[in-house]
Amino acid sequence: MTKNLKATLGALLGYSIFGFSFLFSKTALEFSSPFFLLGVRFLLAFLALNAVLLFGKAKISLRGKPVGSLLLLGLIQPVCYFIFETYGINSTSAAFSGVMIGMVPVVGLIFGILFLKEKCSLLQGLCTVFSVFGVYLTTSGGFGNVSAKGFLLLFGAVVSAALFTILSRKISKDFSAFERTYVMFFLGSAVFIPFAFFEGRNDLSLMLKPFSEPMFWISVIYLAIISSVCAFLLINSALNHIPAGRALIFSNFTTVISVLAGIFIMGDSFSGIQLLGILIITVSVFGVSYNGKNKKHTA
Repeated sequence: MTKNLKATLGALLGYSIFGFSFLFSKTALEFSSPFFLLGVRFLLAFLALNAVLLFGKAKISLRGKPVGSLLLLGLIQPVCYFIFETYGINSTSAAFSGVMIGMVPVVGLIFGILFLKEKCSLLQGLCTVFSVFGVYLTTSGGFGNVSAKGFLLLFGAVVSAALFTILSRKISKDFSAFERTYVMFFLGSAVFIPFAFFEGRNDLSLMLKPFSEPMFWISVIYLAIISSVCAFLLINSALNHIPAGRALIFSNFTTVISVLAGIFIMGDSFSGIQLLGILIITVSVFGVSYNGKNKKHTA
């Protein structure tokens, strides 16, 4: 198996893992406030990476490297992205949120061309744009009332996700996937833990109450270990070998997995339009991947 194929499969798996995170986040938020959940999630993920360091399974060496770029990466993702996404979703409908987040591959493709000088074939461009239409169908299309505030917040999330992928790809020659992920989670916990105290008005007993719920623990463990540590390591590793534009197309698989999880686990309704949307996303993903494997200089 070639490095490019491993990276492609890693990106697909990483973004597929994100698809289940909506289900576990929804469960955890029944017991917790948004920023408390984010703080616990990234603190636990950061501690897990420190355990990996402690047992000598990885190492970090930042001396003489452009640490400023690494810190910027951590501020963009998870800090800016999750702030924009959390407030954006609260200000718009779920369908509109899904379509906006589905725009990430298009914005990322444009950024990759502008900032990384990546190449894009006509087929890849069409597949990337077509996948957004698939997301629209998968989220059932109805947007409801959309405020300018909600749109701008979600657009901030889209730009943050695209910039994260571009920057992670750009600094991959200087920092390992583990180093990038480690700093991301350090900044995530450093920012969201204080936010959680502010959100909870320093009421420690109220903040600790979710830990008495087994489902909160199960959800947080998935979000921290599987959806943060494993997924981000997979994606950051993939960006060592494949262009940002190609990696980002897999982000729309997150929508597919989240919809399927809602159907088969939560008993959500399902329509033929949603099935068509899933098929469009799947075909688009394979269109970009197939073209990328056969044309050496495409994104």
